[in-house]
Amino acid sequence: MTADDWRRQRAMTDDEITTAALSDPDNQPITPEQAAALKRPRPVSKVIRNKLRMTSQAFSEAYGIPLDTLRAWERHEAEPTPAELAYLKLIEREPEIARIKATEPAK
Repeated sequence: MTADDWRRQRAMTDDEITTAALSDPDNQPITPEQAAALKRPRPVSKVIRNKLRMTSQAFSEAYGIPLDTLRAWERHEAEPTPAELAYLKLIEREPEIARIKATEPAK
């Protein structure tokens, strides 16, 4: 877009923007039926956990992720931070390396 295009767009009211969007045949809003048919993507944590064939409790314990956090991710109540996503990717690629090792009691 040119600078003039941007200026014209910034000068538009919300109603003008809505009217312009609705007049675009390639940008029609979805119907309630279409919205109902959409599926949420499966949470990354659940995909990885299922791939490893682990229960949420076992996954939580093995990788040091609080069970409440894991469940919130899997119910779409929270999103993993970028660092948590990186850890999940590590778990997916190298599950044995990422596993939290139980420490032996000191002698």
